Amino acid sequence: MTRLLPRLAATRDRPLDLVGLGECSLDRVYRVPLCLGQPLPDKVSATGHDVLGGGQIATACAAAARLGLRTRFVGAVGDDDVGQALLRELATEPVDTSRVKTCPRCQTRTALILSGQAGARSVIEWRDPSLVLPIDALTVQDVSDARILHVDLCFPDASLWAAQQARAHGLLVLVDLDRPGPRCTELLTQTDLCVVSEHFPSRYTGIEDPERAALALSEQTPGHVIVTQGERGGWLVRGQSIERFAAFCPPQLVDTTACGDTFHAALAAGLLTAAQRDPLASDDRALAWALRFASAAAALKCADLGRRGCPTRAQVDLFLRDHPEPTC
Repeated sequence: MTRLLPRLAATRDRPLDLVGLGECSLDRVYRVPLCLGQPLPDKVSATGHDVLGGGQIATACAAAARLGLRTRFVGAVGDDDVGQALLRELATEPVDTSRVKTCPRCQTRTALILSGQAGARSVIEWRDPSLVLPIDALTVQDVSDARILHVDLCFPDASLWAAQQARAHGLLVLVDLDRPGPRCTELLTQTDLCVVSEHFPSRYTGIEDPERAALALSEQTPGHVIVTQGERGGWLVRGQSIERFAAFCPPQLVDTTACGDTFHAALAAGLLTAAQRDPLASDDRALAWALRFASAAAALKCADLGRRGCPTRAQVDLFLRDHPEPTC
């Protein structure tokens, strides 16, 4: 298993902290007075409607910027007004969007999100088949400028290529996986931090038992596997061991959309902080601190809809001073 802090210490002079490559979206959020775990009625009136920037990697980049990281987003949008508006929004965070590809005669990805009671949500996504990010649209410098690469499977070939370049240039590779897809197995071999939703290990391995599935997933990657479980915290899987970590209870629960994206960004920020404070510290100690920081950031995000709720570094630090231990 590769060491984390020495690699981060070796890249401390690079101009960017994090490059994210993957999904960007326009989210149409409808707040509905429903329990989303039950069948929906034929018709219901929403209590609120918001249009927000979304997409898991773009949102993670925005969250990382609010946490003080120097951040670049690499992805693709359509040549419609939506795509340009999303790029302007990211730039205000500020996130570098200079390497985003605009696809001609193409619509930007959109998602319909139902935000229900107790912060639950359901997502219906739509993506134009013409929305692509080919490898020949990328350069090595798009990746090598940074210390951490964060990717999903939105553009599988581009993500795998970027991860291979990242490994060759000393970056840490952080992967967000919520469902198996093309290039998934190959991408796992290039990963230092594999953060997955709680159902992913079983979906990927075909093993029903969650713990056995998580252990089997860990065998597919040289990196650390983190399984997130919402308010129940999660698992840190290394080799044949599973260590549980607790979650913080949200001070205010409005919406859970973007909590996972915030967790990814804050995990990266926490590890970079650990490397700056003590580059000789053990990875175990650094990961424990970073997971606590990421869990706190995810809890604070719940106070508002989507990425609008992503907290600043000062907000997370203040929360952790007042809540030294997880509260859920």
